[in-house]
Amino acid sequence: MVRCCHESCGRDHRVWLPENINISGNMRNKGSSGTSDIALHPWCVLCGCVKNISDDRARKMGYWINVLSKIARRYSVTQSQKRLVVKELESYGCFDELYGTTGSAQKEAFVKAVKKYCSLCESTIDSFIF
Repeated sequence: MVRCCHESCGRDHRVWLPENINISGNMRNKGSSGTSDIALHPWCVLCGCVKNISDDRARKMGYWINVLSKIARRYSVTQSQKRLVVKELESYGCFDELYGTTGSAQKEAFVKAVKKYCSLCESTIDSFIF
């Protein structure tokens, strides 16, 4: 899979979309009222991906590796387990692609990988993510 270098459209070419839209075009619940504010979103002129401008920002891989290290210090996680988790995270596109990815998508993938290799429950893993 070839990664796009993402070149944002000009200021005059942004599109109006709901603020709480995610990369797949689905709405995330913002509040109990069910209403959503709209905002101008930049998009990539090379691939068409809409940039995530919500509060649910994606984080670089280093953040997730640091969380994994904190988990490993608290629980008995071996070096090989950590390496397997990192390899699994690298296989997901959401950790390389920060332009249109949401933090919640990354969190879901992280929890899934840690549960798979470290046998920890989701609430334990969530307690380390801030």
